[in-house]
Amino acid sequence: MPDLRLLTSAASNDTLCDLPLKQLAVRTPPAAWNIRVSPAIALSRNPIRSTIASVTSTPPQTTKAPINLGLGDPTSYPLHPPPPTTSAAIITAVSGERSNGYVPGAGTTTARQAVADYHERWDRVQYDADDITLTHGVGQALDMLFSVLCPHSRIEQTNVLLPRPVFAQYPMLLANLGVEARFYDCIEENGWEADLDMLRSLVDERTRAIVVTNPSNPCGTNFSAKHISDILAVAEEWKVPIIADEIYGHITWSTPFTPLASLSNSVPILTLSGLSKRFLLPGWRVGWIALHDPLGVAGPIREGLAVWANRYFGPSSLTQAALPEILLTPDAWHAEVLAKVKLNAEIMTSSINQIPGISCVAPTGALYMLVRIDPLSFPEFTDDVDFCAALYREEAVFVLPGQCFEAVGYFRVVLASPAEIMREVGVRLAEFCARHRVL
Repeated sequence: MPDLRLLTSAASNDTLCDLPLKQLAVRTPPAAWNIRVSPAIALSRNPIRSTIASVTSTPPQTTKAPINLGLGDPTSYPLHPPPPTTSAAIITAVSGERSNGYVPGAGTTTARQAVADYHERWDRVQYDADDITLTHGVGQALDMLFSVLCPHSRIEQTNVLLPRPVFAQYPMLLANLGVEARFYDCIEENGWEADLDMLRSLVDERTRAIVVTNPSNPCGTNFSAKHISDILAVAEEWKVPIIADEIYGHITWSTPFTPLASLSNSVPILTLSGLSKRFLLPGWRVGWIALHDPLGVAGPIREGLAVWANRYFGPSSLTQAALPEILLTPDAWHAEVLAKVKLNAEIMTSSINQIPGISCVAPTGALYMLVRIDPLSFPEFTDDVDFCAALYREEAVFVLPGQCFEAVGYFRVVLASPAEIMREVGVRLAEFCARHRVL
């Protein structure tokens, strides 16, 4: 019987002999720690966070109560109680003890069908459950879509078209992939509608998607059906799918909301929505992607979403169990919320446009408005960050500078506080501008 020790020794020697000489060199442990992270970290920083630090670096020098109109969280004050069925639906899911297990990556069939039914009821667009992918909010939906649609720049150079002013998370997520973000302007004088000529000039054979944010964060716009049709025409001409960020869908008051998918007979539309804004449940982290593919040309996207969804396994099993009941929230509740947002928009529009040195286009949707700062009226401020920092310091009113949204010279106001707070903001803005304006 052979000696196993000799065989083992021989095998080890043979293996060592096969190694390159440089791998046989004596290795010296490092003298100090050298922990490194991916370069993607630097590219993925949210500019809003760093800007907030700049604005709030000096605390308010006033006894007035702080007012935060910077973050789009409708529960901060809160604006309105959540739908009455939400708590009951979650309690039922917990007490039933039948919703504690793993769920399919794209979501349970019941929850996905509830989303499909919701869009058919509100948007007049028909979906099957298989057209729906549940996500951890719209943020993860965007991350998933960009990852599915766009290869890393090391593999192929691609681009995605984004509206400007822009929601900061779009370019941040694309930067992580090395994908080029191309901005098409939305024009204030045209009610923040997209510059269609600029949009058309930016599309090329490397464009993987056009992002349309409607109703808009940060502009507070609600595009007309004609304008949406014009955008669709560009996508049809270049055969490019559209990512329709409609998380603020149906939060409109001057004219009805037009879902982009409802007008598309050919262009694949990837509609993003969820519970965070319309249902006032941002912390529940329930969002979804609804694929509208009239010609059946988006099979690779459908397959990609199914694969990517299995990396995360969707939102919590409890919120998925409660979702069908939540999505049946009565129209009357939505109407109450909308009336409050509309009143806030009217209060702020009236207040701002009576203050010399600042102005705004009346918002018609979402929870926001952009306010223009006339630089000639306030020469002491270097930019919108400086203006907002002084406003916070002197009046304890926190708003986000336009630089967070590629909108230099503006600031964004969130319309998700009780009306009396919005009126107080109008008073403080008037006092602040009167102190600093050059007559």
